[in-house]
Amino acid sequence: MCGLSFGALVGATLAGAVGRQDLFTLLMRLREVPPPAADNGPQAVAMLRIPYDTAADDLLAGVPDVYLSADLGKVGTGQERMVLLGGYRSALQEFGAGFPAGALHVSDDHGAAFHSPLQQHISDYLEPTLEAMAFHDPRVPVHSCMERKALTTAEEIRDLFRRNPTAPVSVPHMIGGLEDGGIELGLVLGPAAFGTFQNAEFPVVHVESPDHVFEAMTAVYDFGIELPSTEAGVTQ
Repeated sequence: MCGLSFGALVGATLAGAVGRQDLFTLLMRLREVPPPAADNGPQAVAMLRIPYDTAADDLLAGVPDVYLSADLGKVGTGQERMVLLGGYRSALQEFGAGFPAGALHVSDDHGAAFHSPLQQHISDYLEPTLEAMAFHDPRVPVHSCMERKALTTAEEIRDLFRRNPTAPVSVPHMIGGLEDGGIELGLVLGPAAFGTFQNAEFPVVHVESPDHVFEAMTAVYDFGIELPSTEAGVTQ
């Protein structure tokens, strides 16, 4: 099981590490988070293509108030990667001035620096709710979107929930972890950005409505995948 950003929390819930009621309680609390202090101006996110072999951390070294929010992986011919940057809008615009016109696009639609230290106020607000939640070892591994790692314990899942607002997420980490786990077929539940899994070594079937379930089961058969059985002999 895996997911990106909020999808990681849903994936952990589907894996049995968190109760559905606890997840919805957390979502309700998210709606109540007060806005951050406006001392440094409004926040934003920006999109930028960089050479694939360029480390985003090196690119941002010494740049104040601009952070890597997400690594979306290879784009185009595979020589570049798409990254999302989070920070104060003024800092992003100043950083973008060092690139050719239009290379860095600051979004007009998002006023929050997702997955960056500027979201620490969310983590602080949600901490009492997370403390009250019951976390369990997942029934199946949950592959992290923050590092190339399979999460198998309740404490690792709790850490995933705690870090989600402030830590950068990575499509390559998520897909790489699945590949490390020997995944033969990926089923994407619900809408997903086109191309997210285009560089995966395993085939992917999108299940966006109940009508697609038959297609998913057909794909399992077509690819010759043998489903494991539980101790009771019931196929999962």
